[in-house]
Amino acid sequence: MLWTLVLALTLPAVLIAGGGLYSVYQAERQATDLRLQETTRALALSLDREIEKVEIGMRVLSQSPHIRSGDFAAFHRQALETPLADPAWIALFEPNGRTLLNTRVAYGTPLSDSLRPEVLRRVHETRAANLSDLYVGPATGLSIVTLDLPVVIEDRVAYILSIAIGPEVFQKLIRDQRIASGWNGAVLDRSGKIVARSRAPEQFIGRTARPRLVEAIAASPEGQIDNVTLDDVPSRTYFSRSPTYGWSFIISLPASELRAAIRRPLVWLMVLTGVVIAGIVLAAILCRRIAQPVDQLVALAHSLGRGEAVAGQSTQVREFDAIQKALVEASLAIEMQKKARDEVLGHVAESEARLRLALNAGDLGSWEYDPATGEFTTSATCRMNFGRQPDAPFTYADLVATIHPEDRQRQAEAVADAMTRRTDLHVEYRVIWPDRTVHWIRVSGRTRMSLDGKLTMVGVSQDVTERREADDRQALLLHELNHRVKNTLATVQSIASMTRRSAEAGDPAAWDAFLGRLQGLAKTHDLLTVANWNGALLGDVLASELEPYQDPSRQRIKLRGPRVNLQPSAVLALGLAVHELATNAAKYGSLSVPDGQIKVMWALTSGPGPAALLVEWTESGGPRVSPPKRQGFGTKLIQRGLAQQLGGEIKLDFAPSGIRCVITFPIETIAADPDEAEAPQRYAS
Repeated sequence: MLWTLVLALTLPAVLIAGGGLYSVYQAERQATDLRLQETTRALALSLDREIEKVEIGMRVLSQSPHIRSGDFAAFHRQALETPLADPAWIALFEPNGRTLLNTRVAYGTPLSDSLRPEVLRRVHETRAANLSDLYVGPATGLSIVTLDLPVVIEDRVAYILSIAIGPEVFQKLIRDQRIASGWNGAVLDRSGKIVARSRAPEQFIGRTARPRLVEAIAASPEGQIDNVTLDDVPSRTYFSRSPTYGWSFIISLPASELRAAIRRPLVWLMVLTGVVIAGIVLAAILCRRIAQPVDQLVALAHSLGRGEAVAGQSTQVREFDAIQKALVEASLAIEMQKKARDEVLGHVAESEARLRLALNAGDLGSWEYDPATGEFTTSATCRMNFGRQPDAPFTYADLVATIHPEDRQRQAEAVADAMTRRTDLHVEYRVIWPDRTVHWIRVSGRTRMSLDGKLTMVGVSQDVTERREADDRQALLLHELNHRVKNTLATVQSIASMTRRSAEAGDPAAWDAFLGRLQGLAKTHDLLTVANWNGALLGDVLASELEPYQDPSRQRIKLRGPRVNLQPSAVLALGLAVHELATNAAKYGSLSVPDGQIKVMWALTSGPGPAALLVEWTESGGPRVSPPKRQGFGTKLIQRGLAQQLGGEIKLDFAPSGIRCVITFPIETIAADPDEAEAPQRYAS
């Protein structure tokens, strides 16, 4: 009976203690898995950011004015001075594969055509950036990764800008993580090839990871498997694939270290088992003294099972005090986990409240669509966007039925394209409310893939009827303004013609010049209308006036200078002045002979005084020039008109080799936005 009583009292404590320690064992293993999985996920995102930083720098570099002006020597210098990655070099190709420059060699060095014509053709056709896997460059013999971007000029892919990045860039990323010496961290490209490695990188960069690991990465964006590394170390490998570029970061923890980390709870379990056995023997002798502590432990166990906080007092029996301490520590751990869970739930609730506030402030409705099941979940604001009551049922079929018949096909194609290509959805279409009123709705969404491969789309909707109507009214007003101003110019031209016919005496050539001025003014007016009368670029004004005189090879007239946006008044005045100079050159100057040339250069200058714009007109190759005996009407128009309207200073030099005209304007009188004007610099020739 005594042994039965002892066993009855001690067995529950043994089971509870064993279960608790086993739970600790399982928790330790799960915590290790979770910690390393989160680490690989964070490092994969860091890998994405590292590549994205290079891509952003390349996109900024692709907007260089030197590319658009064809000044590849200046662009070569700019590319060398742009810190993107180290080691790396930049190359510029034509879509057909012709190499224009490569920062790895001096500018002007003869270069062979690209050995990657398929990649350049794909970038040219898709107009999307392309990140390669690791490969050995055929020209250099070095292991590199290339990032290719299209350079779009006037809605045309004119060039392909490429950067070749050495594995050292990604090797530095791994070194910065300070991965433990016994562990192995690595960066894999999409094909599973090792790009960087924390352990013995010189032996393994360029080799493909174990097929089992490559297959696991292809099957799931993140996870862990038991694997043997390339240097034959049994390990537990944790991997995470980057969401943007599809590369992966892995961490391999040797199985021996993992077993050592989770073996400690088992050791404690064995120690406690021995203590309990000794306690059973002692309990047989001291049954009466043990009964009370056992009851106390049972009470603690019941409290712990109910989720209550427990606090024990000494039982005067060392073994039971140890069990009681373990129960109290387990209770504290459970309480801390509960508080942490409540805190996380509070943050989630707060985030959801902020999201609802933001959506309500912007009149944005939220929705979620499952194309496989047809399930369509919407918020009250979303249903109101489509003319429904906030609490009315609203299915995806109801949504399609509200869309204007002329817009249904476009909406369906946009959704199908986003789901197929896994891209974002942005579409605007008309909907017909139950009261038959027509409204414009803008819908934005994003596709997402769950771990089980289920594809859904979430997004927001917004009623943009007022904005669309405002855009239509503005377009109508601009059209009307353009129509009226053209009518005014036509009236002036008609008056000039009637004046010529009615004049008793006069020079017909003068009247032709007057009509030409009116036509030049109308051409400048069209340029302003295209920009909604917000001004125009100086280069566009010059090109518009001089285009009729340009030769097919575009060598007769050369324009060089930085980007300068002019005010409307400056556009009209400067356009008329350029028209006078071009007309004079066509009659008497360099444009009157086939070999004559005109070069127009401009630059922003600074000094002790206010910033200014300097425009220089130079003629060459024309007839010999001699100073005029009298000042013509065109010269007066240039000097007086620009000086009075824009505060400019004009200098005319009648050199024998050709006329040279230098015009200086204060920036604040001509620039549409002086703060955004480029920094003063030399001529961009």
